[in-house]
Amino acid sequence: MIRTIIFDLGRTLVPFSFDRLNPSLDGCREQAMRLMMPLEVGQGDWDRFVADLGGLAGVPAEEFTAWWCGIFDLQPLVSPAWLAELRRNYRLGLLSNTHACHFAYLRRQLPWLEDFDFHILSHEVGAVKPQAPIYAAAERAARCRPGEILYFDDVPEFIAGAAARGWRAEQFVDEATARAAFDRWAG
Repeated sequence: MIRTIIFDLGRTLVPFSFDRLNPSLDGCREQAMRLMMPLEVGQGDWDRFVADLGGLAGVPAEEFTAWWCGIFDLQPLVSPAWLAELRRNYRLGLLSNTHACHFAYLRRQLPWLEDFDFHILSHEVGAVKPQAPIYAAAERAARCRPGEILYFDDVPEFIAGAAARGWRAEQFVDEATARAAFDRWAG
């Protein structure tokens, strides 16, 4: 029996692509990802990140946050109405490798993110998927046994990490396939 449904955020609920930052990010994408990793586990310094990446990409500090959040397309991949329907009968959670700037931006732009029962965010937990501590934090928030969690993510490695803990884990392709997977597990 499924009691809690957990969704990944990026490319599962909300589309994003670092390609949207081209041509500014051309030539420094690898460096950008290395600079971002400490932020995703809550250990980075935002002002240092802005200075370092802004310098590499040629983006002034006063324009940086808007530019950096430009990776997102705000058209959801999953209908907020379906999420609301699920929440009537299940705990609904969000599990994401992200940092404070991106999540704050998405919360402002997408108020339906507040409708989740819990958010497990890598920068708050201090670990990223597929590391065990982030899944353990989600299990505590889910308030059920691991086998009672249905999880959707677009990254096979993260799905495998959840499945290894006993979760019902499915690769997210689109809402139709997620609904079909839900029907299989909940039916």
